Amino acid sequence: MKRLSIILASLFLVAGCGGMKISKPILKMMLKQTNTVSAAPAYADTLKHSIGVAYVESGSPYQVFDIYYADPSVRKDAVLIDIHGGFYVAGRRENNRGFASVFLKEGYDVVLVEYRHSDGKLDVSHELEDCAAALDYLTVNATKLGLNKDRMFLTGDSAGGHLALYMGEGTCDTSVPIRPTKFKTQGVLLSCPAYDFASFAQAKGLTKSAIKWFVGPRYEDKQWLLDVSPKTYIASYTGPLFVSTCTNDFIRSQSLLIKADRDAKGLNLEFVDIESDDKKVAHVHNVINQTLPESMRVNAKMVEFMDKCLEARK
Repeated sequence: MKRLSIILASLFLVAGCGGMKISKPILKMMLKQTNTVSAAPAYADTLKHSIGVAYVESGSPYQVFDIYYADPSVRKDAVLIDIHGGFYVAGRRENNRGFASVFLKEGYDVVLVEYRHSDGKLDVSHELEDCAAALDYLTVNATKLGLNKDRMFLTGDSAGGHLALYMGEGTCDTSVPIRPTKFKTQGVLLSCPAYDFASFAQAKGLTKSAIKWFVGPRYEDKQWLLDVSPKTYIASYTGPLFVSTCTNDFIRSQSLLIKADRDAKGLNLEFVDIESDDKKVAHVHNVINQTLPESMRVNAKMVEFMDKCLEARK
């Protein structure tokens, strides 16, 4: 809970609720613990798994993923690929093992993707490149890895929601600048996602140095901001889409904007908006605190969504 408190404190301050500008050093200090891997055991750890699979030859230590295989007694021969959040500059895939456990118990194999973080030189375009490379590697090597490439879903939380949605859009539209070329998804599921990336370059709660750090050195390039934003291509993704948010999600407006854009274009969307005054039921609560009743409800809806998608393919 200490890590969660630090993350939430930083994010609410960034949103402008603290009445002060957050500089790069302060933001880095606030987010430092999100890069610390939790040693807490998870159900996922008890299952067959493959850790640190490199998807780029001789690449960065961050260009890897972990695979967890559902118990054969419940296995559905379908895969949920998870892209973690962390404000584009932090977060670790290993800390989503508890979240992965929810879906492993329901019979879904789970892949936790790691990617290089924005650092003032690298930016979200490099993160998108890593995600595209990971998805194509998974597709090409699916048989060797023991995964079903024809029954793969994508999920992402917060900044990872941005990456996951953009990847989904790229599977449907060749004009998306950074996209997987071999991967196909059965559906995209987002938890409290970032969506209108250009809006973050105008964040009132951050100094310019902080914005340059997490958005990237091209934070003033309006065309680039549009090119890497899921909002630009939302009409491209015509597959099944699930989005969850909640009353205390500090970027709830991003999810509401997805809903408005999908509704305006007559595109499908399963939208879950949890109403709660509980401060624990906040940004990406279903990912970081899976035992809350509200989190259990969201994750059950995600399982139901994927089950329905698979059933519709029969």
